[in-house]
Order: sequence, then structure tokens, then C-alpha cells
Amino acid sequence: MSSKSTFTRQHLPRIISPMATLYNQEWQKDELRERCGDMKQIASCTRYRLQDGPERDVEILDVRTGSGFRFQICPSRGMDIPFAEFNGRPICWQSSTGITHPAYYEKEGIGWLRGFNAGLLTTCGLSSFGGPNEDEGESYGLHDRISHIPASEVNVEQQWKGESTFTISISGQLRQTRVFGPNLLLCRRITTTAGSTFLTVDDTITNEGFVPEPAVILYHCNFGFPVVSEFSRIDAPSQKQSPLGDFATETLNSWNRMETPKAGMAERCYAHQMQADENGMVRAAIINEKLDFGAYIEYRAKELPHFMQWKTMACGTYVTGLEPSNAPLKSRDVLRELGQLPSLEPGESWNFQVQLGVLESTLHKSDLL
Repeated sequence: MSSKSTFTRQHLPRIISPMATLYNQEWQKDELRERCGDMKQIASCTRYRLQDGPERDVEILDVRTGSGFRFQICPSRGMDIPFAEFNGRPICWQSSTGITHPAYYEKEGIGWLRGFNAGLLTTCGLSSFGGPNEDEGESYGLHDRISHIPASEVNVEQQWKGESTFTISISGQLRQTRVFGPNLLLCRRITTTAGSTFLTVDDTITNEGFVPEPAVILYHCNFGFPVVSEFSRIDAPSQKQSPLGDFATETLNSWNRMETPKAGMAERCYAHQMQADENGMVRAAIINEKLDFGAYIEYRAKELPHFMQWKTMACGTYVTGLEPSNAPLKSRDVLRELGQLPSLEPGESWNFQVQLGVLESTLHKSDLL
């Protein structure tokens, strides 16, 4: 084990390179066209459907960037990201449920957990998140239903932008609505480029109804083995940590260190007050110091001013979640009582952006300065 990780927050890549950087070399469009019959040889998005058990008929978009970075998008389930890896190493945790078809969604109580595959990103909201609750006569289940809504208008674009950047962009629309109720539209675009080791999620939530409507969103990003191990630590600009519950309070001093799995160990949650950098960005990473391998999340603090860390070191549920949100992670009724429930005016839109990617000591030496 190395005595000190080679990574710090300043090491995180911040922009997509204007060049297609592959195999330790920068390439122009014509140079790669001369060497490949189709760019799918290097970077691509492939569409297919799962065919077994409760995953049957779930659509998957499988994206490869050519750098070793690969991830999946699930239009059947909220345009979420159920899996990601780098050079065969997974960077996220996947639960025992599989990527269940949205028809199996259970609203009542904690039934949401029966379809919580986790993956790199599970979106929570949009009318409520947090625990089951009742607000103004309507009941809401754990984390609400956006992650179980199938997308419409799904579009995949794979094309050169100029002479040096090959872009893969997937977009879709998710409408959370009912008669005599809210009409919230989430438009999501997930983008990466050939040679990239990260992706960017761009979201716009619009109130398409005619009265003000509460709207909350939480990016439930779930990192797992081998990013998470007993050799791993969290590197984040956390100015204050507020533990939730007795166990989290007892172990507050080790919030940023991972442990070996232990059967039946209780989960811990910590609310963080993050310090944005000079550009208004927050970057947090989980780094396996033995492997010099990790993953990170980056987002704009103004849009997502709240941050929750979910840490569970239990056998089989060995995962740490880094979760920015636009409101404190409290149930809708509690947020309303505290005057902290965000509301969209009719026709109003909010924009959010989250970047998720890989850290490895051999990556992007010129970018890590």
C-alpha cells in the first residue's frame, strides 16, 4: 500500500479535451478514419434489451469511449446509469435486485428498495425524496418514482464535432405527472467523447403545469468495490459533517475512511457542508490508495447546495454514496414544515449538471496539474 495517494482534488479533470486522446496520442478525425472502417471500432453506443427474469424488456444503452471507460444508460428506468467500469474494474456498486422492469415498482413504504439496483447513478425525486411520508393528504414512497419512469424521445447521437472531437450524446425525456396533479418534465442529456474517462449529466426540470409545484432532485451516486475497500478514503472539501443517528455519531471521526465488510453492520449517513472552489464547483472523490484507483463526482454548488454521504460497510451492501441535492435530504412533509421545500413556478425551469468519472495514476498526466 502506498503511504500517500497520488491524487488530490486538484487532480480531477475539468474539461473535455478538444482532441480525441487515445493510446497516449492525440488524433484528428481523418487520422482515425484512415485506420478504422467505423468509429464503432473504438467508441460507440450499442442498444439492447435484457431478456431474463424481472429484468426482461429493460432497455440498455451500452457506451464505450475507447479509453477503457464503459458505462450503461437505462431509458426504461429514469435514464439512470446502472453500471460503469474502467479497464474491467467496476466503479459502482450493484445490488442484488438487478435492473428490474419499471412495472415492478412498489410505491408503498420502502418498496422502492426492491428495485434499487443502485449503479453509478439512481435519480431520486421529483415530487419527494427521503423516507416515506404523507404531505397535504397524498402519500409518497421512499425517494419517489422518477427512477422508475421510462424515458420518451430517446435519441443517440454519435458524431464528430469539428476535426478532433468524437462525441457520444444520449438524450431523453421523463414526465412525472398525473391527472389533477403535478406535470414535471425532466429532460436529460448524458455526454462523453472518444478517449474520455468521464461523462456529464445535463438535466433540465420544467413545471409544465399551471400552478407552483414542489420539485426536488437528488443524485444518488453509488461507488463500490474496488473503488471502495479498506484501503480507500474520501477526498472532499467538506467544512462540516453532521451525522444522522447514534452509529453515525459514534463513528464521525472515520467518515472519510472505508472499512472491511462486516455482516449486519448498520448504515451511516452524514450531511456535509461543502466548500465550492473559485469556479463555484464541488469535487469529491473516493480513492483506493493501494490501487491508486478511484472515482469522482463534480457539480455546481449553486444548483445543488446540499450533500449527503451514505456509507454502508455491510457484507453484500458494501457501498458509499455521494449524493448532491437541491434540498436537504428530508421527507417532503418535513421540508414543507421547515420552509425548505423548493417550488417551481408555472413554466419555470431549473438546470443541473453532474460529472462522473474515473481516477487512475496513469490517466491524463497533463490534466492532473
